[in-house]
Amino acid sequence: MSLNVIVDTLISNDKWFNDFYNLLSDYPILFVGVHCSKEELTRREQSRGDREIGLAHSQFDYIYSYDEYDLEVNTEELSSAACAEKILSYMKSEKEYSAFKKLSRREVKTS
Repeated sequence: MSLNVIVDTLISNDKWFNDFYNLLSDYPILFVGVHCSKEELTRREQSRGDREIGLAHSQFDYIYSYDEYDLEVNTEELSSAACAEKILSYMKSEKEYSAFKKLSRREVKTS
């Protein structure tokens, strides 16, 4: 249908990643890494008041475990508008969206 869709989410476990991968890997996906430090995540978590304190810190290593992105932005260094502009600029460029396809399904750990 030639519609652009934004999926703004944290992929917090292997099962969820695999579900996304199975659903979306045949489509052109711009895989964007949105980063900031653990300290900044903790500060934002506390200032929002609607988050479980420590959740961002506990998920940090998994959330940032991907080593392949088409584009990365740092929300600690750039404003939301600047991050959006950087993403839009990439979308308007002739650059290929390939990072998501280079990732492979992750082994789901059972406990």
